[in-house]
Amino acid sequence: GNQHRGCGHFVILYYSGNKVDCGQPNCALSPSHMHKNGERCGCNREYTDHMRVLNLIQEPCDLCRENAFAARVGRRR
Repeated sequence: GNQHRGCGHFVILYYSGNKVDCGQPNCALSPSHMHKNGERCGCNREYTDHMRVLNLIQEPCDLCRENAFAARVGRRR
């Protein structure tokens, strides 16, 4: 994806489909999860994306640029 240094946003260009196991025992989505019997637990169930930077862009992303322009001319979204 594109990393924009102007605003700090990461813009995903495509999803690779690669899944990586974090290996943490407190992650409910990992095969090494500590609660093996299927009980309901409070462990993390959120997927995280491995963000591979393909392009490092010095300017803000398009959405931030549009919002800055709208703020300058007085239009609100």
